[in-house]
Amino acid sequence: CSHLQNTGIEFMQFAFKWMNCLLLREFKLGCVIRLWDTYLSEGDGGFEDFHVYVCAAFLCQFSNEVQSMDFDDLFGFMQNMPTEDWGDKEVEVLLSQAFVLSTLFGGSDAHLTRATSNVG
Repeated sequence: CSHLQNTGIEFMQFAFKWMNCLLLREFKLGCVIRLWDTYLSEGDGGFEDFHVYVCAAFLCQFSNEVQSMDFDDLFGFMQNMPTEDWGDKEVEVLLSQAFVLSTLFGGSDAHLTRATSNVG
């Protein structure tokens, strides 16, 4: 997160597409169907809540690459994530990581707000 801030990349520059298109543009149709099947099986909140954790896990998948890029490379990378070779195995790992994140942070408002310090 700090590397994105330090390079000047805003979450809205890439996450808006992820949220609005539900990752349809990032994956082949078979992978999207698998993702959406999981969202449906999550019941109420699958698309609204669990999708956020999937996006966070998706970003974590590329953490090493992202942290080594400057603004121009990073901006291009975030607009065209290298998922053309992804299949069921990669999606299963992604969903597993998202489930772990949802278990750790689900129901907590703290991870959705920017931490501020009022130490004076």
